[in-house]
Order: sequence, then C-alpha cells, then structure tokens
Amino acid sequence: MVLLMIPVDAGGSLAVPAVTSLLPDHVPAERAGIAGGVLNASRQVGGALAVAVFGALVARHATFCRGLRTSLVIAALLVPATTVTSLLLGPAPAAPTAVSEPAGGLEKKSTV
Repeated sequence: MVLLMIPVDAGGSLAVPAVTSLLPDHVPAERAGIAGGVLNASRQVGGALAVAVFGALVARHATFCRGLRTSLVIAALLVPATTVTSLLLGPAPAAPTAVSEPAGGLEKKSTV
C-alpha cells in the first residue's frame, strides 16, 4: 500500500504549485481575482468530495484495508488521467499584443 501513496503524494505536490503559478498568466488581468477564487473554490470542493468518498470507503472496520487500497488506487489513477487531460488541452493561446502609437497618433515629420 505504501507504493500506492507515492504517486498520490508526488502528483499532488507537483500539480498544485504548477496550476497556481500558471493561472495568472492565462487569464486577463481584470479577471485574475475571479480566477483565483474559482481555483481555490474548486480545490476546496475537490478536497471535501475526496474526504467524503474516501472516508466512505474506509468507514467500516472490517473493510478498512480494502477501502484504503481502493481509495489509493483511485487517487493514483487520477494523477495520469489529469496529466493526459492537461496535455491534450495544451497551452492557452497567446493574447494579441497592442501596437503602441506615438502620442498624438501621428508621427512628426521634419521639414528641412
């Protein structure tokens, strides 16, 4: 069972900081607060669901080890599934860059 804990721990510890650091680069600046709130809310809901589901699997004393093994297998399978999903989605398209114009909108021409 210890071997099943390794991908779960490694996956979580590698994924969360990466997602958190990539988020500000992939949303417009005016929506960064909303994106951060959605990310944190999603993490909280996912954590609560994981505790509920995995807790239900290990709740009975007679089936504790089997439930623990099942919950670790589910969590370990979610790591490559989310990795493949993120690779299929690919990077966000680059935002168009604005071309700056000189003040006044027109270039000054020198007359000699």
